[in-house]
Amino acid sequence: MEANSNSELSVTLDFTVPFYDLDAIQMVWHGNYVKYMENAREAFGAKFGFEYLHIFNSGYTAPVVDMHIKYRNSARIGDQLKIKITYVPSKAAKMVFRYIVTRPQDNAVIIEAETTQLFVSRSGTFETSNPDFVVEWKKRWNIPLPSSTK
Repeated sequence: MEANSNSELSVTLDFTVPFYDLDAIQMVWHGNYVKYMENAREAFGAKFGFEYLHIFNSGYTAPVVDMHIKYRNSARIGDQLKIKITYVPSKAAKMVFRYIVTRPQDNAVIIEAETTQLFVSRSGTFETSNPDFVVEWKKRWNIPLPSSTK
């Protein structure tokens, strides 16, 4: 599997808004966009070999420590949506992702978002440098590493 020609690592998912994601005014409840982002994050991990289970089996967790969502339009039941997740390269020991949810039939941007996840060891310590499994993953995808990393 190769990265895109511009070295962008991204995945796009298509989905239909289900009834159970609506609020009392028949729009997607704002919190469900976080679920859509997580679905995209899992698809990214599956495509690029960076699944949560891989992180966990390497002795770490990766909690979200920062999240920003800009709500641009609302989505309703039956809307066909696309969510694109893009990895934002960083030399630091973190994962940053950008998301955009769109409704292709009218080219509406529904949300734009960004999340940051840090690596935490099983002992509960936040990592200040890239764990070995992250260094290997970044090398595989030609992501810059700090100059002090082998």
